[in-house]
Amino acid sequence: MQSETDHLSAKEPSPVPPILAEPSEHHSVWCPNCSSRLDGHRCKLICRSCGYYLSCADYY
Repeated sequence: MQSETDHLSAKEPSPVPPILAEPSEHHSVWCPNCSSRLDGHRCKLICRSCGYYLSCADYY
């Protein structure tokens, strides 16, 4: 008769989850104030929900 620890050690390792095909979006496309998606307009990223904006001068 096998003990419970022998039974657990005899299990095969769980499979590794597959790698996601799509990369996740960069955090800079989300508004830091309200978490809405920022819209690009020329040299700015603008939040249509709360009015937050990030200009190209702010990137550096």
